[in-house]
Amino acid sequence: MATTVRKGPPAWLAFLAAGLIGVVAYRLVPVGDATSVVYLALVLAGALAVGAGVWIHRPKAWAAWSLLAAGQLALFAGSVPVYLGPLLGFDKPGFPSLLTVIYAAQYPLTGVGLLLLIRRRAPSWDLASLIDAAIVTVSASLLSWVYLISPLTADPGLTPLTEAAIAAFPLGDLLLLAVGARLMLGAGLRPPALWLLAAYLVLIALGDTGQSVEALNGTLLLGGTWPETAWVLAAITLGTAGLHPSVRAVEELSPTPDPDAGTRRLVLLAVASLLAPATLLVQYARNAPLHVPLVCATCALLFLLVLGRMARLVATQREVAITDGLTGLHTRRYFEHSLLVEGERALRGAGLAVLLLDIDHFKSINDTYGHHGGDRVLCEVANRLRVVMRGGDLVARYGGEEFAVLVPNTVPPIAREIAERVRLAISETPMPVNPTTSTPITVSIGVATMPEDATNVDDLVLLADQLLYASKETGRNRVTSTVNRAADTAPADETAPTVARR
Repeated sequence: MATTVRKGPPAWLAFLAAGLIGVVAYRLVPVGDATSVVYLALVLAGALAVGAGVWIHRPKAWAAWSLLAAGQLALFAGSVPVYLGPLLGFDKPGFPSLLTVIYAAQYPLTGVGLLLLIRRRAPSWDLASLIDAAIVTVSASLLSWVYLISPLTADPGLTPLTEAAIAAFPLGDLLLLAVGARLMLGAGLRPPALWLLAAYLVLIALGDTGQSVEALNGTLLLGGTWPETAWVLAAITLGTAGLHPSVRAVEELSPTPDPDAGTRRLVLLAVASLLAPATLLVQYARNAPLHVPLVCATCALLFLLVLGRMARLVATQREVAITDGLTGLHTRRYFEHSLLVEGERALRGAGLAVLLLDIDHFKSINDTYGHHGGDRVLCEVANRLRVVMRGGDLVARYGGEEFAVLVPNTVPPIAREIAERVRLAISETPMPVNPTTSTPITVSIGVATMPEDATNVDDLVLLADQLLYASKETGRNRVTSTVNRAADTAPADETAPTVARR
């Protein structure tokens, strides 16, 4: 009789459940000095869980996750003398000391790990996300200076080394905020592991901020241990992120170069931009230091960043408007606008040619290989057009399977030569319609020039269209111009595409 093997919960879920139980035990069931051991165990568990996740899931960005684990280990190493020292009879370490450096090492290690994840997700510069992250970071930096760094370092008796040590932790949080904001605001997938990573960064910042507020007030928050609670929750969250199966999806390349400027993003940027004047108003109402030069500089910088973001958004929208989404060529609307400009230059003697080309038997290709196969053909035709055209020529998708080429500064013989080069580039090598199959593709082309064939752009395009259909009617896979109507540049037309196996 077969025995059914019951599987337990996934590793990430089991770790999360055990970690939350440990946090509850640490927070609600304190047992004297044993809480220090529980704290250290939870902090260490987060680092070990990330290492286990790297070993189980084998992410390509293993170096990034290893650095995140190393950052957590730095927190653990700095905490051991603080929490275990009194239990073993040692004095509590002073401040600043070597332990301060070990503690602070968490921030650059974690920051570099996040940067490696960003480079995995977006190898090219994502200027829009960079500006968005800068807006958030600049606003947060102002708040950190006004309410944390400046008050914490206000004591005139502090040495420069002590001031630097005190400021290191808020500055470290700002570093993680900057890199974390760039990671979360960038384009790409946002799997559960990425959200868990974001929660880890937020919890680290909350713990550090809570400790700074305790230091300013000289009292413990809500009965004490709340900063430590945030840190152990951060450790459990980081370990869960490393163990989650979606850890490999975090590193997937973004399918789009820029993120969408959705409502939530715009609201976030608006709130971040208003924090500077809001801070000035709050300080004025509290009769506290206004930090006018700093607030003014922050407002100016935020204005420039928002202006740059809007310029980027306008440029992106314009690019979308003039670019065909499938082939990446220019749109018909952009072609017609450029045609008017070049038409005026042609009347002054510059010369202009329009090539209209249509893929032969395209309906048969769609019927045989499906629309996905037809899309592959359209993209391949676009690629070959880019290769054979001159640098100043403009190539556009004119219709469904019809393309248009604007050839400025030319004469009729050169225009016909370019058209023939296009025809050969497309017909000489079969095009892939799926991963295993290719088929021969041909095009029919009509060529009209200005001012030789027409004296205005409307007549020029109409004539090129008539010559295109002349190529269709007289055999396809050929170039037709006014000088050479229905020139026999190709063999007889085939009635259906021929399949060629790779």
